[in-house]
Amino acid sequence: MKYSKKTIKTGVSFPSELLRNFDRILKEISISSRSQGLQEAIRAFISINTWRISGEESVAGAILVHYSHDVKGLEEELTDIQHDFIDIIPSALHLHLTREDCLLVIVVKGVASRIRELTEKIRSLGRIKQLTPILTPIY
Repeated sequence: MKYSKKTIKTGVSFPSELLRNFDRILKEISISSRSQGLQEAIRAFISINTWRISGEESVAGAILVHYSHDVKGLEEELTDIQHDFIDIIPSALHLHLTREDCLLVIVVKGVASRIRELTEKIRSLGRIKQLTPILTPIY
């Protein structure tokens, strides 16, 4: 997805409390204008959601998989899945959170539909605690 340098002016209505919170955060993180803050928010919204609906857009990011290593066979299944998707997984990192829990960070880069297929395959294992994709479009 390419962005034009042409600017389009638009009007948006907000609940007053939402706008007060938005303005407070803009000030605290030194963003100079609502326009800049809204542009960042819209880009974040696009990044969070594009991969879910797009089929052929290129995306990159990480898939966080929180699981218990005490679940028999789960680590091996996660490894097997990663090998099945080696075309989109350049790297992975294993973190020990506690004596029982681990966090697998799978770095991905590729076509959104293929990454969606990977997340669905991991989720289908059914024995993970949480799966969180963090992806951004490659512009």
